[in-house]
Amino acid sequence: MQTLFIADLHLSDNTPDLNALFAQFLRDHAGKATALYILGDLFEAWTGDDDDSATAAQVATEIRAFSQTAPVYFIAGNRDFLLGKHYAAQANMTLLPENHLIELFGQKILLTHGDEMCTDDVAYLRYRRVMRCAIVQKILLALPFRKRKQIAENLRAKSRARKQYTNVYAISDVTEAGVQAALRQFSDISLIIHGHTHRPNTHHHYFAEREITRYVLPDWYDGAGGYLAVDETGIAFFRLPEKI
Repeated sequence: MQTLFIADLHLSDNTPDLNALFAQFLRDHAGKATALYILGDLFEAWTGDDDDSATAAQVATEIRAFSQTAPVYFIAGNRDFLLGKHYAAQANMTLLPENHLIELFGQKILLTHGDEMCTDDVAYLRYRRVMRCAIVQKILLALPFRKRKQIAENLRAKSRARKQYTNVYAISDVTEAGVQAALRQFSDISLIIHGHTHRPNTHHHYFAEREITRYVLPDWYDGAGGYLAVDETGIAFFRLPEKI
């Protein structure tokens, strides 16, 4: 029985292959997992729980079915930070704060989306502080749904244009300073699991003369994806679709 971790699926009506892959992943692991943690950017964009897209409905149905066999937890990412209690209830998943601690097999683990540790990207962190403000979110959610979708599309267009600059890729990764800041806040952890950067890997850091391991979750694209699994035998990455 494994505890599963995924992030950065970026599902939408324009990603039918990934939507099907996610549904198959849930069906394959139903009854075989102790819990599923979704660490942000489940959706390409989320402009409110009144989203009436076919993908939103399908994903809620699939997660609810999986949740009958194991709990599902969700930490918001930079694309779906407006996902709220109504949709969470529809999907039967539990919303978690942006930094959440769990303990598995004697190890204390910090779960987060990861974007707050990208400390070199000053412009993005400034934007993040504004958009995560409860007052700003309340104002956004008060706008008509069509207007919210237009704003989201404009922001994504600016993001795509910004990524064309070569220096953006370098500054959009997690930094050592960002990791150390997290470790000062959560000083007794031994592992960090996060997504956001789309650079799956295993990293090692040191804090208070202890080694801390950081796992970066795979992103999903071009019909493929991946996940991290933790059980009594250890921690391992797996690719999707899985070979039979």
